[in-house]
Formats: sequence, C-alpha cells, structure tokens
Amino acid sequence: MNKIFISLLIILNTNIIADEISVDEMVDFIVQEQFLSQQADSMKNSMYTMMESAGLNVNGKAMSDFLDPFIDEYLISIEKKVPNLYKDIYSDDEILALYNFMKTQEGISINKKQSVMTEKTVLMVSEDAVKLSESIGIAFQENPELIQSLMK
Repeated sequence: MNKIFISLLIILNTNIIADEISVDEMVDFIVQEQFLSQQADSMKNSMYTMMESAGLNVNGKAMSDFLDPFIDEYLISIEKKVPNLYKDIYSDDEILALYNFMKTQEGISINKKQSVMTEKTVLMVSEDAVKLSESIGIAFQENPELIQSLMK
C-alpha cells in the first residue's frame, strides 16, 4: 500500500511541477535536451570523421574554431523549426509525459546515452542498407523490363 501511495505522490508532484510551465516551455526544454544536444554531438562527430578521413587534423583548437561557428549556425536554424514539429506530432499530454520523464534520473541517463545509441545504430544499419541497395541495383540490372513497367 505504501508503494502505491508513494508512486501516486511522485506522479502528482511531477504533474504539478510540469503544470507550472507552459507547453511551449516544455517543448523548448525537450528540444534542447533531447534533440539539439544530440545533433551537436552527432554533427561534430560526423564532420570530424569526414575531415579526418580526408587527412585533416581534427584534434586541434584550430579545427574547433573553424567548425564550431558552422555547427552553431546549423543548430540555430534547427532550433527555430523543431519545436513546431514536436507540437504537430505530439499531443499536449504526450509532451507533458515526455517532459516529466526527461526530468527523472532515468530520463536524464537515457538522454545522455541517446547520441551514442544513434551513432551505433546508424553504423550498424548503414552496412545493411548498402547491401540492400546493391541487391536492388542487381535486380534492376537483371530485369530491365521491371524498370520500364515502373516508369510513368
């Protein structure tokens, strides 16, 4: 019984705290914590990997000084667009639930790990996507009449 009471108390307290701020403020927090921080890490890592493969030294301050303004400009542009996307896709109740979750220890921990999860998923999936693309290309080469049947 105590567990149920404590759980209800925690849920009510989180809802009360979340209700004190607007949906727009919750969305701004979610975008900042869940989307923009991950985008910044992913963009830097991707750009650094690409530039390093081109033979550039990406570990120096000069590279950060060069690249950071471009990434900042990109993030500012996205920061203006993404909140509307969240509000178009998610209901106010879903935004409230996501906001409340992201304020918990588990939510904070999961959010910090999300960019690593995304990077590893992209690497894992891209290998299979290349194989899929190659298979489709071979199938088209072996069946030119299929391509003709698909043309408008």
